[in-house]
Amino acid sequence: MFATIAISVAAIGQNKAAILEQKRAEALKRMETLSEEQFVENFKKYHSQVPTQRPLPPTSTSKAGSSESNTKSELSVPDDMIFPNEADEVQAILMTWLYDSYTVNGDQPAEQLFDGKGIPYSGSSSALVDVYSIPDVSSTSPYARIFAALADGIQHNAEVWINIWNGSDSTLIKNYMTSRSTPLTNYRFFVNPGNSFWYRDCGPVAFYFGDQDSIAFMDFEYYGGRPLDDKLPVFIGEQAGFPVYTNTIEYEGGNILLDGVGSLFTSSAVYSLNMDGYGLYVQDENDPYQYSMESKQPLTKVQVNDSLTHLLNLSRCLVLPSLLYDGGTGHVDLYMDMLDENTFVSTKHPDVMANLSDPKKVEANMDSICKLLSMHGSNYFNTRIPLPAKNNGSWYSSQAEYNNSYTRSFSNHTFVNQSIMQPVFYKGSSGDVAGNQRAIEIMKDRYSGYEMTEIDVRYFDGAGGAIHCITKQIPADNPVRIYHDPIRFWNTTINQTFIPTIEAIIQNKSGIAQATLSYRSVGETAWQTIALDDQTDNLYTCVLPLAGGISRDTIEYFISATSNNGKTMQKPITAPQGFYRCVYGNEVTGLTEEPVYSSLISVEPIANQNISDFYPNPANEKTELQIEGGLKQDVKVRLLSVKGQVLNEVTLKQGSTSYQLDVQNMKAGSYWVIFGQGGNTAARKLVVTK
Repeated sequence: MFATIAISVAAIGQNKAAILEQKRAEALKRMETLSEEQFVENFKKYHSQVPTQRPLPPTSTSKAGSSESNTKSELSVPDDMIFPNEADEVQAILMTWLYDSYTVNGDQPAEQLFDGKGIPYSGSSSALVDVYSIPDVSSTSPYARIFAALADGIQHNAEVWINIWNGSDSTLIKNYMTSRSTPLTNYRFFVNPGNSFWYRDCGPVAFYFGDQDSIAFMDFEYYGGRPLDDKLPVFIGEQAGFPVYTNTIEYEGGNILLDGVGSLFTSSAVYSLNMDGYGLYVQDENDPYQYSMESKQPLTKVQVNDSLTHLLNLSRCLVLPSLLYDGGTGHVDLYMDMLDENTFVSTKHPDVMANLSDPKKVEANMDSICKLLSMHGSNYFNTRIPLPAKNNGSWYSSQAEYNNSYTRSFSNHTFVNQSIMQPVFYKGSSGDVAGNQRAIEIMKDRYSGYEMTEIDVRYFDGAGGAIHCITKQIPADNPVRIYHDPIRFWNTTINQTFIPTIEAIIQNKSGIAQATLSYRSVGETAWQTIALDDQTDNLYTCVLPLAGGISRDTIEYFISATSNNGKTMQKPITAPQGFYRCVYGNEVTGLTEEPVYSSLISVEPIANQNISDFYPNPANEKTELQIEGGLKQDVKVRLLSVKGQVLNEVTLKQGSTSYQLDVQNMKAGSYWVIFGQGGNTAARKLVVTK
């Protein structure tokens, strides 16, 4: 009799599985009939970064369970944790796929809360029903193309880890990738049910610990309405073989920016998340809805700060005011990231938006950061990239328009070793082509040597995030760490020795076999290499040779280190394609950057602005040229030697009708005076006599 019952139960289970597979197959066929516009409409309805706000289950005011444990004072963590910077070397990037869920009874769009259980989007009831889910691999879906482009971009630079909700989904995704001529070749699938694809926020925060630099995961609590995604760090940790430290601080990865050496930069959104008593949704057979909500202890700001300091092994926790018009997340990754332990890259808003509240807050936040000292004792350095414009190149009429319909950001990207998965907002001739291409050129300069893997993410407009928000770094084994404060400029008059000292802290679990400095003058192709001297305790030094008697020139350099166990790394990680630049000379008093919006506006060609030749020419005292009708815009003017050395830079204001140059202290010879920059320039030759 018992055997008969067991067979019957198994038969029911097999029948249910067959029904679900049939449902999934039919849904895939239905999705192939949808237009691109319908995919976009569904995405905006069902896939925002912040979960749908639903009525609480009836019994949620009572404790189905308590999540009050594992806060600061109760969770024991290693005392030597090192949380790497996001630009550090990785072994893999974790992502998932966009999934759509439907009710088993009626095939209506639904939100999966638990494995095979969810809530229909339509209707007034929030009670659980049976649901099934399928990955979006439709040939007509723009989102399938985005996730496929992301997976392919990652796999060329690291292993791509793809978490899928059903085992058979691996075949669907592999077939889809192959159909695009981008087959998966460097990948690993994990099978764990989920709620969404915003893996930056729910994924593990990885760290190193111990003498062998073992890898482990810190697991913060995610949104209460996504209980499966909240378990993701535990699932992945168990399957990848990494220890997991779970706590109950509610915290999202998009609001975690670590410099790699003990400083956290985050926003006040972390306070808001932890000031209520709402916890995770849990299945509850005693509840009429079949689920309820855990309660937890509200935390004060001091308790949050103390907990983060303990759980992330911080020496500094800087909590910045949140933006109000960023899609509702309050995450810092919408306007800044870090290139290394010294260098921030942040969004520069256009002048027409500069007086709005969020742009002013961004400037104030970056000013606060740059007043702080890095691990090397110097101020953090901030370099700027532009804000993406609308498709026609115009700016947003209000912060509400940006918040509701765009939330675009070039900084919401993901480092993958020598490449960056870079969101862009154009393709072919569609979108703000000129603005995006100009922005990419700026970013290639700021992110020296990185390959930009461009992914058009306009279909994410209004969702509150892009590439960074749907990916998570898994750090590399056996790290070789190189900490270095780059010399960005050097005045050889103030510093009479002409030889700045290069210092680097270099670490590996096996020790360092050798470390070198490679350098060259700008314009040269060959590198010269000298050894860094071991000063013990992981400190290595040498001098950067600079020539004396030069007004202004640039030297490029990078550091390389090989561990005793045979691993070699560079700083920057992109070297030799990427490198540090040191501007030096007896006229060098600082460092300036090109304006990030200089060619995003309509600019009349310099060559059309009737700039005369110099007179007198040759000259030995003063010379001057005329600009008929006056300049149509501000123009940068550079004085160059015939070898390309920049000797002087000034900016002529709009309306200027002449340019005068005092040549009395210049050496005899030929010079070029260049008006403008980039591809919009005019050159006038000048000869100086004595």
